[in-house]
Amino acid sequence: MSEWIGGRRPVAEALAAGRSADRLLVAAGSRPSPELKALLAAARSASVPIQTVEADQLRRLAGFDGHQGVLLEVADRRWSDLPEILARARQRDHDPLVLILENLQDPTNFGTLLRSAEAAGVDGVVFPERGAAPLSAAAVKASAGASEHLLLARVESLGEVIRELQERGVRVVAADQDATTTAWEADLRGPLAVVVGSEGSGVSGPTRRRCDLLVRFPMAGQVASLNAATAGALLLFETVRQRSLVSGD
Repeated sequence: MSEWIGGRRPVAEALAAGRSADRLLVAAGSRPSPELKALLAAARSASVPIQTVEADQLRRLAGFDGHQGVLLEVADRRWSDLPEILARARQRDHDPLVLILENLQDPTNFGTLLRSAEAAGVDGVVFPERGAAPLSAAAVKASAGASEHLLLARVESLGEVIRELQERGVRVVAADQDATTTAWEADLRGPLAVVVGSEGSGVSGPTRRRCDLLVRFPMAGQVASLNAATAGALLLFETVRQRSLVSGD
């Protein structure tokens, strides 16, 4: 099995991360910009064959229009698991920070949250095998290549993951606009897992009941809630901010 990565930055990040690749497809007539030249050089350095094809073929293979004239065929992704994610936190010598994505449907939101997670220094991202948007070429593109640097775990049961995290001393927090405590008032220090729910209904009832802490974001405008990707990013970076106060960074 193989998958496609489209978009110049995601392709560059996949090559930089050493992702095993079978070939790089480039749209015929692409302008030889410095960015494209650097991609071609990276592919040659990694001994990845380069082929020129029509743009329509790239669109058909990628399944979306945002490929920017390049498409990398890579080997099937190696998935992680919770023990490996927690081991990475130990290697980094900090408290675990895990992102849990529950049933996101929009690949753009999925990819955007992966980008935020990588920027926030998240140790790994957990999401369900079924009932959510797949890690498609569009999601990888939206992540700007962050997906190639993260530990990603597809699991059968988010409930089991939450239970295991809590047994290991990791608190679980989710955003809920009906919560009494704001994210700014809550203590988000220490081992933590941040849950982001689906775009339409948010965090499910069973997952909400499993959480150790629910927080809300103060809303001054007329819109009642935030986009899932925005809420997740805010919660992640509020956690980073609070940790930096402890460490003195």
